[in-house]
Amino acid sequence: MKKLTTDQIRQMFLSFFEEKGHEVQKSMSLMPVNDNSILFINSGIATLKKYFDGSEVPNCKRIANSQKAIRTNDIENVGVTSRHHTLFEMLGNFSIGDYFKDEAIEFAWEFLTSDKYMNIDPNKLYITIHPDDRETYNKWISMGVEAGKIVDLEYNFWEIGPGPGGPNTEIFYDRGEEYDNRDVIEMLKDDVDNDRIIEIWNLVFSQYNCDPDNKSRQEYDLLPNQNIDTGLGLERLACLSQDVETNFEIDIFITIIEKVLEGSDKKYEDYKLECRVIADHVRALTFAIADGILPASDGRGYVLRRLLRRSVKYGYMSLGKTKPFLYKLVDEVIKQMESFYPYLHEHKDYVMKVIRIEEEKFYKTLKDGISLLNQEVKKCESNIFSGKTAFVLYDTFGFPLEITQEILANHNLSVNIDEYNNQLELQRQRGRENISESKAMQSQNSFLQEIKVDSKFIGYDNFKTRSKVVFLTDTNKSIETLSNGSVWVILDNTPFYAESGGQVGDTGKIGNNIVENTIKLPNGQHAHLVNVVNQISVGDMIDATIDIPRRLQITQNHSVTHLLHYALHKFVSKNANQSGSLQDFDKTRFDFTNLENLTEKQLGEIEDYINTEINNAREVITEEMSVSDAKDKGAQALFGEKYGDTVRVVTMGDSIELCGGTHVKNTSDIVKFHILSESGIGSGIRRIEAITGSNIERYKSQLESSYNDLSSDIRKKISENKLVNLIPIEDVVYKISRLNKVCNNSLDGILVDFQDIKNRNEELKLSIRKNQEENNSNLATHLLTRAKQIDGVDWIDELCENIDMKKLREVSDDVINQIGEGVVILRIQEDSKVSVIVKVSESLTSKYSANDILQSIITEFDGRGGGKKTMAQGGYTLGGI
Repeated sequence: MKKLTTDQIRQMFLSFFEEKGHEVQKSMSLMPVNDNSILFINSGIATLKKYFDGSEVPNCKRIANSQKAIRTNDIENVGVTSRHHTLFEMLGNFSIGDYFKDEAIEFAWEFLTSDKYMNIDPNKLYITIHPDDRETYNKWISMGVEAGKIVDLEYNFWEIGPGPGGPNTEIFYDRGEEYDNRDVIEMLKDDVDNDRIIEIWNLVFSQYNCDPDNKSRQEYDLLPNQNIDTGLGLERLACLSQDVETNFEIDIFITIIEKVLEGSDKKYEDYKLECRVIADHVRALTFAIADGILPASDGRGYVLRRLLRRSVKYGYMSLGKTKPFLYKLVDEVIKQMESFYPYLHEHKDYVMKVIRIEEEKFYKTLKDGISLLNQEVKKCESNIFSGKTAFVLYDTFGFPLEITQEILANHNLSVNIDEYNNQLELQRQRGRENISESKAMQSQNSFLQEIKVDSKFIGYDNFKTRSKVVFLTDTNKSIETLSNGSVWVILDNTPFYAESGGQVGDTGKIGNNIVENTIKLPNGQHAHLVNVVNQISVGDMIDATIDIPRRLQITQNHSVTHLLHYALHKFVSKNANQSGSLQDFDKTRFDFTNLENLTEKQLGEIEDYINTEINNAREVITEEMSVSDAKDKGAQALFGEKYGDTVRVVTMGDSIELCGGTHVKNTSDIVKFHILSESGIGSGIRRIEAITGSNIERYKSQLESSYNDLSSDIRKKISENKLVNLIPIEDVVYKISRLNKVCNNSLDGILVDFQDIKNRNEELKLSIRKNQEENNSNLATHLLTRAKQIDGVDWIDELCENIDMKKLREVSDDVINQIGEGVVILRIQEDSKVSVIVKVSESLTSKYSANDILQSIITEFDGRGGGKKTMAQGGYTLGGI
């Protein structure tokens, strides 16, 4: 076998299949697009599902790629086995209704065994097949493979619920008896995990419409378009080519491991698990964050946080890493990968910042977790520590089980591991329930795929046309004529834009029939959902007219998202990238990646910039060009989108983006722009909702009509000495002032009134605060008179009435400040619930601890709480546990 670098193998594979007529597609983002069945792109086929299920027909039916992927179903095995990774690259070649078994097998064998390519000795290769797939068996025999090296395996059949699936065949490489001296055939039959016989290629023959709930496999229908899905693990092949023991010693891993140990006296041979986990996880973090996925408390963001904390845990426990270190490895990851993933370099600083912030949080968590654990240890009445409590520490506070066990061992305690695992399994079940039940693919609709009539979209410049009806369908069959009901209509020429790229489909009329929506069919035709009131037939010449006011408003909303995207890069971050959008008649919705909410200053800058660009009347230029020319021009490609050889480039001033949507001719056509809201919608994803044009006037009218009632209600509350806390007046004033600029200061009157309300509310706040301070002072003075001397120290232990917890804290501060030296215990009671605050003067902490005093109070009632020597807080319930 040739000895090659990982980069050389990847390039050799892609060049091989390009020579075989395949279109080489770039590795797509790890963030799934329009697919809620998976958290991450987890295979080469994951980005091609729409081709396999027939919802879209590709430009080229032969595709090859090297797709980065993340799998997280067996994180615990990473670093333990030789080949498990979270992030890996899957080399793949795919046929969408083109070649099938014979060619796929020939391609795989040629690439692996030819001296022009990998030059693997054929005698070291073994084949597995499904027992019923005799076609594949016969093909392997014809390729010269010995019958004794072809193994029947019942589980060689790929299906995930209803949809495309079929038998598969695998190619294994034998590394020799030095890795395992057991019989190879028996290991394959028994599916024995070993380091000798390594699966390197898997060919899936997608030939059936699987229906496991209703049919046996023998009854599955053949697909109208049979497909090939193959996968070759890049890291595995590199391991064999470079003749190293495991995937973790290949060129792209070992330098990261060296960086992990840099400046340390630790050796890789002694800390393989820790080094492998850290190297693997920091690669996954680097790629995922660069693709716009951020650590968070749920979903895919939680997976990233778990990977980061698992890495830090091993660094902390075994390698002596007491300060953030993981972010420093990002540079080495990028050095190893940027030849094929050049975009990583431009995101380096951002990725490092995100990881460093997360590391700092976790080191604080470790510190706080140790404190919490020590409190729980004091409550433990046996040598078995509660598994539920250990899980709460892990799940709520992110405190690793291994560190819990290490600390407990110092107290001669062990975790009830069965109880812990039960809690962990319950959490996993909840996680599985939260993932959509939608399957990997839909069933192919062969009828829609076979529609080949010509249809052209002419709606960029035409809102009305005389067209010919060329096809009618209910999605299962063609229809010649229809007098009433709903039908999908295809025209030879159409001005109707089909739903795509976040822009909703056009509505309007075909003849006197109402068009309710417009979508794209698998072969790209625009299909109009028509509610038929006047008979329509194939061959009719008919007027097709879009709803022009609706289209113009949608177009304004779409065009402004380009300016918004540019403004986010200008005023927020180069990493504030689009992660979704919706442009309809009422408003535009724009989702983007960002760690923090936007400030009022940033929102104001964005809004001012866009309105300036509108007032500057920038010409909107649309051009068609090659992808390479668009890249040279500096065009921004949108998140998760695939583009053909020729792309449409839209330029508005400094904004240059690839886009197939409809746009205004001049930015002045947008008229005005106003941000309604900015909010978080998920892990590291923010959302801006905004309005343009005539919608601003409608919004302004709504505001004016509701103002009087709102103003009257607020004034009434203030006159009754009630603070207006439910309505953030400062926010209201700010939003009105921003809208006022857009509306040419026509809201001056409302703004003045609300500013007056704000001022009066502030005066009321000051008055109430002054009264509260006086009351607190009076109560503190009263409590001081209740002090008792114990061992020469003033103690106050009182139940306070008619105050809340916030006031209790304020009063306790006043008392401890005035008492000089002493101990203060204050309680409040609501029904059977009692809250307690304990304060101890700093000078007495060598003798008394506020936390110890609190624990002695709440333990009797099985209460909860904690704190430090000078202050502690907790609570308990009277009358039982």
